[in-house]
Amino acid sequence: MRRTEQAEASRAALLRSARRCFAERGYEGTTVSAILGGAGMARGALYHYFPGGKADVFRAVFEQVNEEFHARRDTLRALDSPVERIRSGIHLFLQLSTETEFARIALVDAPRLIESQSELGSSYELLHEQLDDAIARGEVQADVDVLARVLYGAVRSAGQYVMDSEDPSRALAAARASLDLLVDGVLVARGGAASR
Repeated sequence: MRRTEQAEASRAALLRSARRCFAERGYEGTTVSAILGGAGMARGALYHYFPGGKADVFRAVFEQVNEEFHARRDTLRALDSPVERIRSGIHLFLQLSTETEFARIALVDAPRLIESQSELGSSYELLHEQLDDAIARGEVQADVDVLARVLYGAVRSAGQYVMDSEDPSRALAAARASLDLLVDGVLVARGGAASR
């Protein structure tokens, strides 16, 4: 194996181990020794690939998790209706809130540890864009800035509710139903009833 391939394999092994540790124990409960032990490497290896230590490894793991989320979220762009893209994006986020790895890394630790480029992040920006599109198509009647903030806050709060629940399946169903009602509440009435 060439040196560059070995370096890539070593870095990947550290990331796999770190991701497992962060998902199981959280950032505070994860030690550099645990990451190295899971990867079967000596102490110097981590600092060779991640000079900032645990914080740098966490940032790299979060980037992986976030890219995977964005890839899944971006498949929803194929849906024709902006409202259905919004609804499906909400459902995806809530489903991911039941998955320990995503919940622990992206929703619990990352907001505390990683400074965001924008105040609310790319998911908020996408929601705002889709609401603009829904308003332009006549699917929604509302002030886009207010509605984007309301929906974003409600979705984040519902995700926290699902994460904290002792019965995630029940909490997921309840959160989806409640947020569907919220989305339905801003749809333009067609034939006297909100469409879905």
